[in-house]
Amino acid sequence: MKTPLSPRLNKWFSEQDCDPMQICQIFENIPGISFFIKDTNHRLLHINKRFLPRLGVSSNDELYGKTDFDLFPPRLAEHFRKDDRTVIDTKQPMLNILELVFNSQGLPDWYLTNKYPLLNGDGNVVGVIGTVRPYGEENPVHNQDLKWERDDEIGRAVSYIRGNFRTNLEIANLVEVSGLNHRKLHRGFIELFGVAPMQFITRTRIEAACDDLLTTKKKLSQIAEDNGFYDQSSFTQHFRRQMKVTPLKYRKQKGFA
Repeated sequence: MKTPLSPRLNKWFSEQDCDPMQICQIFENIPGISFFIKDTNHRLLHINKRFLPRLGVSSNDELYGKTDFDLFPPRLAEHFRKDDRTVIDTKQPMLNILELVFNSQGLPDWYLTNKYPLLNGDGNVVGVIGTVRPYGEENPVHNQDLKWERDDEIGRAVSYIRGNFRTNLEIANLVEVSGLNHRKLHRGFIELFGVAPMQFITRTRIEAACDDLLTTKKKLSQIAEDNGFYDQSSFTQHFRRQMKVTPLKYRKQKGFA
């Protein structure tokens, strides 16, 4: 739900004819926070300067008009596009979206994204604005303002999943690492991520498998084994449940046969 400005503040902004870039500047020096603006055609219009190098561009002029498909792997770009469309179509924000990005070592880094519809004076959606913040033990401000202070135990469980999701990982491992019992562990994951711990692990494995399907020529049996699934049949079953297609069809749909 959008929080309305007071009529007096709205009137003040109108009278002062403020440059919107002054509002964007507030995000330039918040540690770990990336800020973006897109139009309804999913073209990036602006991001804060510290995020530019991570996208391989040096200025917002160079960035302007590019889409996520120009900057990210197909799997991620598809997720971003789907969430953008939901925000645009519903005129409602999407908050605490958990997104996985695999680094050069093949380890998942998690990011929390908030997306809001950008409305004009007539109440029509003209774009999407949002923030992205990292979650992971390699984040230099992880133990400062970006840490979920009330969920240290869940943080330990997530860190353990990050390093071990390709192994025969069980809930008992997370109980031991976090110090929580099964009930509290389950409740903590539901509150933070909207899924149970085992679903979180499976999702991580599926996301890693998607990258393998699009960037390698590995056989499905090898991808299943490499990403912690019991066998190819189990991998296919979980993949189809989450992605709505089989792994082989997913690979062919993306032009990687």
